Amino acid sequence: MSQLYLGDFFTNRQEAGQGGLPVMSVTMNDSLVLRENLDRRTESTLRPDQHLLVRKGDIAYNMMRMWQGACGLAEADGIVSPAYVVLQPRPSIDSRFAYHWFKSSRMIHLFWAYSHGLTEDRLRLYFDSFAEIPACPPPLPKQQRIVSVLDAWDQAIEQTERLIAAKWQRKGALVQKLFRNLPKQPLTNAADVWFSGVDKKTRDGEAPVRLCNYMDVFHNSRITTKMDFMRATASSSQIANNSLRKHDIVFTKDSETSEEIAEPALIAEDIENLVCGYHLAIARPREGIGYGPFIAQAMRHPSIRWQFSRLANGVVRFGLTLDAIEQAEIFLPAFEIQQRIAGVLDAEDLMIEDLTRRVEVLRAQKRGLMQKLFSNDSRLGGNFE
Repeated sequence: MSQLYLGDFFTNRQEAGQGGLPVMSVTMNDSLVLRENLDRRTESTLRPDQHLLVRKGDIAYNMMRMWQGACGLAEADGIVSPAYVVLQPRPSIDSRFAYHWFKSSRMIHLFWAYSHGLTEDRLRLYFDSFAEIPACPPPLPKQQRIVSVLDAWDQAIEQTERLIAAKWQRKGALVQKLFRNLPKQPLTNAADVWFSGVDKKTRDGEAPVRLCNYMDVFHNSRITTKMDFMRATASSSQIANNSLRKHDIVFTKDSETSEEIAEPALIAEDIENLVCGYHLAIARPREGIGYGPFIAQAMRHPSIRWQFSRLANGVVRFGLTLDAIEQAEIFLPAFEIQQRIAGVLDAEDLMIEDLTRRVEVLRAQKRGLMQKLFSNDSRLGGNFE
């Protein structure tokens, strides 16, 4: 059997766009979407006929990012940027199969290998090079069975992500309701606050520690024993001053943008030998006055986030000083009310975390399936379900 290439399965649709059709954009993870729905959309000055037409079932890809998997399947007719390539499938290829196939690690490697450019940020995959990539997809019936399997995983992921979005919306409504009309006091009335100076280095003569670093805090609302902490060393005085306890709040004091200042993470449990790293602040609740889980939730309130962004100083890099923190206020009702509010909101967070982990598991399972289904020795029998 002679060698086949992607050009045997796709043609390059180069038809001019038509007025009245929606403008669509390729994304890394969400296929082809309406440009107006993008968070960071850019307005085009091009007329519709200066765009490219994309028909339902076509695949559009970004020439500059195809080596990263930036392609999308058209679920309806539309128009796209003339900087894209529009692939029209031939009868021997199922476009939904091809879309999944193009996301596999093997195909992404080939897209990178056939792209042209001196550096990765200048790589481009033109259609002529795309068409020269060796390809041997399975027969159509098997393509369609693979699609049914992978579409089922995508549907489960999408349903879980919609549930996560609904949970976030519900939590937002609860925050507005529960914090309405609560009194405010200075943060330093509720907690003692100081900055850590423990760096990431390992030095002879110092004790080994687990380091809760900047990214641990920035990417997590709760710090738990399940996390994989960096290993470093610290002096005895650093350990004495910066060891973390259950219900401490650690928050970012420096960032490249003011909006990322004072991102809080709650130390959800006692973690042996855990020390706070630098560029972070520690807020330790005062007994009977501030309740750690509540303070962490209060610091995430939009009005409190805005306040901290205003208190940060800087031009290229922003930071909080202890003087600025002394000016910061948070919601601070009676201790018992803090406990009740935190209990409600923490329960919402735990549900969101559980659903987020479920999505991660589904994505990992799909990656494993793709590796198996797109391998040369994979077998799907006719009764596969």
